[in-house]
Amino acid sequence: MKRLPCIGLALVGLLVSACSSSPPVSETPRASPASTPPPVVVTPPIATLSNSPTPTTASPTATPGGWRLGAQLIEPWRSEMPAVALDGWVYVPGGFGGEARLERYDPAADRWEALADMPDGRHHLMAAGYAGSLYVFGGSTPGGFNPTDSAWRYDPPSNTWSELGPMPEARMSGAAVAMGDKIYVAGGVGASNQMLEYTPESGSWRVLPGPQHPRDHCNAVAFDNQVWVIGGRGAAGEEASVEVFDPATGTWTDGPALNVARAGFAAAVVEGQIMIGGGEVIVAGRETLDSLEILNPDTNAWQFGLPLPQPVHGVGGAAVDGLLLLPGGSSQAGAIENAGQLQIFEPSP
Repeated sequence: MKRLPCIGLALVGLLVSACSSSPPVSETPRASPASTPPPVVVTPPIATLSNSPTPTTASPTATPGGWRLGAQLIEPWRSEMPAVALDGWVYVPGGFGGEARLERYDPAADRWEALADMPDGRHHLMAAGYAGSLYVFGGSTPGGFNPTDSAWRYDPPSNTWSELGPMPEARMSGAAVAMGDKIYVAGGVGASNQMLEYTPESGSWRVLPGPQHPRDHCNAVAFDNQVWVIGGRGAAGEEASVEVFDPATGTWTDGPALNVARAGFAAAVVEGQIMIGGGEVIVAGRETLDSLEILNPDTNAWQFGLPLPQPVHGVGGAAVDGLLLLPGGSSQAGAIENAGQLQIFEPSP
């Protein structure tokens, strides 16, 4: 297990001088399992854990559904990486504990496979799927917190990587989302708070206005032809705020705030609803969360769902076939404490 510090925007000015020169503190490493064990099934309902809000008459109504556990990642101790749904698969590139690795999950077979390594190791990277290819942006090089401007494309049929033109600026700990014929990179730690827009067909970049509230360790989804930038960590701590970018007008508006401020969480659109799960918040020390929030499109408000089987942060989220999938992450703040567990949520019909 490695203790790995996270970065808030209050420390951006010290990022290069402090974080990049201070490698993570090592503790006794965990032994990786020799083989992937069979999935463990968790039968809903699942008890609410101590850090999950219990809905009452005064709080948002809990939405039904059930959790189960899927096959573990091949490289088990991984966190601070994205998860991307692409053509019915879930791709997980990089992250602490597997900086250059790329793995792909088959939901139908409940099986992971290792693919070609990335050109270089990255953690706190951003990724999105577009037109059958996986695009990976920025992130930090291993052994420190050093934002990069790298951009790569992975081609699944040939199992190969190619280098793209660099990003307009180095960036890490943000979020990437594909919508229309563009990929947007929002939030994160970098030289500015601007939105970065990439056009895959031309390979060109454009810099757009960023959200009003600078944030890192946020997440983003494409929803109703807009980019929703959710939560994250700002100068004053974790954010509950949501900001919505309309590419047609180039403007930002406020979205409905989360019930629980959080950073480093999973997010995806499942069956027409935005779902977010896990994350962490600094209270008296850091607390890793197991709560699930679901945006009700009828009320434009967040409701609690059944809590995760295991609290987790630094985790990616992807939606495939009506399921929300959360691979890896860490059940403890500042650590990689999770044997590559895959948590799967299936909403009730």
